[in-house]
Amino acid sequence: MSKKPPYNENAAIRGAIRRTFSRSPIIREILQKVRREVPRFRKDGTRALKDAVQYQCQTCKNYVGSTHISVDHIIPVIPPEGFTDWNTFVDRLFCGPENLAPICEECHQKKTNAERQARQKIKDTETLALLRTKTNLDAKELKLMKRLTKKLTP
Repeated sequence: MSKKPPYNENAAIRGAIRRTFSRSPIIREILQKVRREVPRFRKDGTRALKDAVQYQCQTCKNYVGSTHISVDHIIPVIPPEGFTDWNTFVDRLFCGPENLAPICEECHQKKTNAERQARQKIKDTETLALLRTKTNLDAKELKLMKRLTKKLTP
């Protein structure tokens, strides 16, 4: 059984603020623009009373169900340089509809992974630069330096 990670107050606050934004009218407005209803049928072939609701992904243009769509920030809330402060975070999170796009789970995951890799590359570059300025490196630091050099070399 894996150990539960320690309580992270900043992550809890960030999550609460993001949840608040996810319930804002701007999100509903964005989703309403790409919404469509399609007929739904029962097993016996008769039409169901309610139609199924689908939303169009702005990236791949596919229609997906309501549980497979997200409203994503075009310009990331957390910039590639990393978290700066709470005021910047809130300002970037609560933006206008021009910085928001409805995208499906698959496209959202690809975009998120690319953003994470960009942030990690910046962190690795900074760590490597710091290690290169040190004069007496222990074995652990040397190993880290070799790994980062190999990782960052194209």
